[in-house]
Amino acid sequence: MKILIINPDYGMTQEEMALRCRILEEYTAPDTQLAMVCPQNSGVELNSALDVVLAAPEIVQLAADGQNAGFDAVVLYCFSDPVIDACREALRIPVIGGAQASCLAALNVCRSFGVILADEARLPEKKLFLRTLGVSSERIGQIAAVNLNGISPWADREATFKKLLACGQKMMRETHTEAIVLGCLSFLGLAAPLSRVLGIPVIDPAIAAVTTAESIVRQRLFTSKVSYPLLCGKAREIIREI
Repeated sequence: MKILIINPDYGMTQEEMALRCRILEEYTAPDTQLAMVCPQNSGVELNSALDVVLAAPEIVQLAADGQNAGFDAVVLYCFSDPVIDACREALRIPVIGGAQASCLAALNVCRSFGVILADEARLPEKKLFLRTLGVSSERIGQIAAVNLNGISPWADREATFKKLLACGQKMMRETHTEAIVLGCLSFLGLAAPLSRVLGIPVIDPAIAAVTTAESIVRQRLFTSKVSYPLLCGKAREIIREI
């Protein structure tokens, strides 16, 4: 099985993407091959709705290229699940988003869960976005964010972990938090140690997305063209060109 992971942030190095794949491979079967790519032309990191619009055409093209290259599934490596519906319209193979996969996974281990984002400025947007993932709003408790103050989640793992831990502890004090979904895929690898300290399940969206894609492929499922038809004539032309 081959899974293509699209990291929608422009300018990732091969070494950075390979590191993420190595971490994720700890959670996948030996016969599952992971490959990560990122946009080369968009010039943006996804920190806003406008960024998603600017990066959208290249993300769809990377997804279509993956299907044409024989990949069995595509994972969108972002908690915004950018242009996931467009990718599902363009592809027959499964397209899995980090946000939807992690929130649905949380429901298997708790009755309700909280979410910790990486940017306070995106709280209003994400509160609305989470309602679109197929999860009842009653199942989503507190939505909070850590203030990283310029700290890189990858360059300073210890400082990032401490901020996530403090936020998680605050959520548990203030609300009946049963589990936590990490709302940024840059937090890859921090869920397990957080879970050990907090004593509740902590879901890593990157791991959830990749293992969900793996499960969907093993079940021989595919994207429903009844749900995601490619109807527009111009869109059909674009996809043929891709």
